[in-house]
Amino acid sequence: MAQRTAQTQAVRAWLAVPARIERAVQNLPERALDRRGGSEGWSIRETVHHLVEANLVASNIMLAALAKSGATYDWSWVMPDGVWMRRVGYTTAPVGPALSLLRALGEFFAAVLSSATGGLERHVRLLDAPGAATYKRTVKQILAQEVAHAGKHLRDIAATRAASAKRGPRRRR
Repeated sequence: MAQRTAQTQAVRAWLAVPARIERAVQNLPERALDRRGGSEGWSIRETVHHLVEANLVASNIMLAALAKSGATYDWSWVMPDGVWMRRVGYTTAPVGPALSLLRALGEFFAAVLSSATGGLERHVRLLDAPGAATYKRTVKQILAQEVAHAGKHLRDIAATRAASAKRGPRRRR
């Protein structure tokens, strides 16, 4: 029962991420998604895409853990910076399809986890950079990490919105 409750709580927190992102961008006109700020200096649009991408990558890592607990996952190719954002199109892509994907991904993964005995404790060995030492992460730790990661970037979105509100509406020239 305790295992089931922990799984439910971990998954529930992760499943709440899409709704938290949606609330963060609620009532923003398309143009406002391009406001920049936060700890990375990214636009709100880029931040939303980054969060969706992070959860997409995390789901692949968790899938590796479920499929073969103890497997090594090399995610050294992930380098989300300004160049990355432009190269993959996050600077202009609409956020609606990204959020739809994140909701569906969560539903899929929740169903898989509910069927995988001991799923939260299965783990991977992560490789952050070529030649670096690997380190262990359980599925439960990855879920918690992504929830915390989302919280950081959602605070960035809130700060960007607040800074924009203080400046007032922009006048068209």
